[in-house]
Amino acid sequence: MTQLILFTEIENETCILLAQRINPNKNFYLKLNGPGRKAIHKKNENMEACIIRECFEEAEIVLRNEKLVKIFEETCYSTKEWIAENCLQKEAYYIVTLAIYLHPLEEPPKQTEPHTLGPWHLYKIKDLLKH
Repeated sequence: MTQLILFTEIENETCILLAQRINPNKNFYLKLNGPGRKAIHKKNENMEACIIRECFEEAEIVLRNEKLVKIFEETCYSTKEWIAENCLQKEAYYIVTLAIYLHPLEEPPKQTEPHTLGPWHLYKIKDLLKH
């Protein structure tokens, strides 16, 4: 699993790009999230390739490798597919790795998945921390 934090500065405040998940039949309904999802294991896709692909699929934003920074990676056992939910090894059905990346926002996003994600918005970090 990958997650990307696209950031920019507006009026001396750091903002990140997020969209609300709007499909009630999918996990994390009504939650805010940035681009990212699942690596394609059948194609031996690594985490960096996954986040670059997902960002383009979800927002038509082209990332530049030299500006992509991994800030977190953790692997855990899970009872659920594609959800990093820690459990004991003997209870696990899956091994899930979550990686989080940073990249500056350099172009406006497009809404490419209107059936799954609402419009992209910039949120001030200080406002998100209040929630």
